Amino acid sequence: MRRHALFSILLLLISIQARHPGQAASLSCSLVFTQIPYRPESHESNSARFLRNRAGEKRSRIVALRPDGTLKVLTPDFACASDPSVSFDARRIVFAGKRSITDRWNIWEMDVDGKNKRQITSNLGDCREPEYLAKSSITPPDFEDKVRWITFVSNGAGVYAETGTELATSLHATNTEPIAGRGSVTWRTTFNLASDFSPTVLNDGRVLFTSAAVGRRSPPLLTQGNGNSNNLPMEYPLLVANWDGTGLNLFCGNEQGLPFKTMACEMPDRTLVFVESGESGSAGGQLARVSFRRPLHSYVQLSGGEGYYLHPHPFADGKLAVSFTPGKQSYGIYALDLANGCAAAKLFDDPDWEDLDAQMLVPRPEPQGLISSVMDSLTWGHLHCLNVYESDQPEAALIKKGDVKRVRFIEGVPARASNRRRAAPQETETRILGEAPVEADGSFFVELPGDTPFSIQLLDEGGRALQSMHRWIWVRRGTSRGCIGCHENKELAPENRVTDAVRRAAPHVLK
Repeated sequence: MRRHALFSILLLLISIQARHPGQAASLSCSLVFTQIPYRPESHESNSARFLRNRAGEKRSRIVALRPDGTLKVLTPDFACASDPSVSFDARRIVFAGKRSITDRWNIWEMDVDGKNKRQITSNLGDCREPEYLAKSSITPPDFEDKVRWITFVSNGAGVYAETGTELATSLHATNTEPIAGRGSVTWRTTFNLASDFSPTVLNDGRVLFTSAAVGRRSPPLLTQGNGNSNNLPMEYPLLVANWDGTGLNLFCGNEQGLPFKTMACEMPDRTLVFVESGESGSAGGQLARVSFRRPLHSYVQLSGGEGYYLHPHPFADGKLAVSFTPGKQSYGIYALDLANGCAAAKLFDDPDWEDLDAQMLVPRPEPQGLISSVMDSLTWGHLHCLNVYESDQPEAALIKKGDVKRVRFIEGVPARASNRRRAAPQETETRILGEAPVEADGSFFVELPGDTPFSIQLLDEGGRALQSMHRWIWVRRGTSRGCIGCHENKELAPENRVTDAVRRAAPHVLK
């Protein structure tokens, strides 16, 4: 009996010693997350490291924390590794990594135990923030060849951010399994002139992301970060699109809460939780939430008080895991008390490391795959507007029906790193793509260059601009895009009617 008791005590001591000292609460499943060496200066104001996901530049690593408290480094053979995303079946992890410190960031995939690593991207600049997408097909006419895709962020387009000195980042998509007859396909899916980043895949298969833009409206706006040494005002709303870049729409803008919105996640109750900040250079942000039913009119601030939050991720039981710091200390992983809006139970915190982006290693439902209508062989796309007079902007109320005679399309021309040395930020160059007629019912139907950023102006009979678009949009190659109006209420459903522009049967071709 005494020997049995001593043996049990010895096993208990061994178990306690095996637990990582950073773990403070029991776990029902393993967690995978990024660790970055803690440096106090990175928590100073204007560091611009965490909100823009620049924290993984040196000696970052991906680790797995088991329920028994043991910690395993999954990327010991990488100089830097971050941005893990767990597959839907919880068997693989896709991540951003650099084998050596001088390498570019590329996207890699590995088993959940760290084995069988393989490189997915190459020669695409720096690639970060990968996320698994549903299996989808791009192979007409039967579209039976469904393969796994991922979305990720890259500066591989080689263009400078609008008014900035850094390369802009955009969303891309690539297949992780070969497509019959085509092998590997990589698409650029967003064409903003500023940076798009921080993608998250929603349960319906769409991709939600942060999209920077030069502010053209009233405050609150930001003037820091993003290489914007001109201190021009910036907006950082959340946009949503299909995985192939079609169906672009505003999800949550700057009319609600703080202007910098990022690191969003969908909760089981059909709400979206995200990090927001009033300063792009802050060491972190607060948490806010909107409903999917009315995302433009349901804003609620979740957290407040001292400290910063990053990387919310839902647990299967509806709770929320977040990275939290009281201020100067390193980030740890906590369960958020949703009722009181504060970090409650500490799940893990190693004071020598920033513990970020924690996700459960458990299976989750896979979204429905979307058949893409993008056609690589075509150079154009169609845009159809139902009624230019439909708008929720105050200045639009001054425009009377019949005042708008034509619509002008203005292309934003990015500065490319290959042909211009960017010593200082410059205003974006523009050129007129052309004009199209607006019909008596306010509709227009036009053919535009595909994958090209443009904005729109409404013109009167004398060619004067009555209203101008505040953001850059695009149409993907070979696709058709529709809109209800110009800056219309995003909660409107389109009127069921055939417009005068469509009755003309063919879109207007710009000249």
